[in-house]
Amino acid sequence: MSKLNYEVPQPTTEDLERIGKLLRHIGGEHVVWGAKESLDVWVIEQRAKLDQQMSERIYRASWALVLATVGLVVCTAALIWATLVD
Repeated sequence: MSKLNYEVPQPTTEDLERIGKLLRHIGGEHVVWGAKESLDVWVIEQRAKLDQQMSERIYRASWALVLATVGLVVCTAALIWATLVD
């Protein structure tokens, strides 16, 4: 399991350029967007990435629980069978 990083990352120059292009596409050439709007878009992107990571972890954990449950069912059936055979 990876060590959790609680530091807030900073937007890279590439992030800011990409977000600037997105905002210009949305508002057109004559709209001036401020730093707050750029930060808002970047924060939303970061949140979406974290949501995707959490979904993937929940998916893997769910399958691990399914496999563990199947293993327990098999073990329980084997114990019942072993008890009835004696």
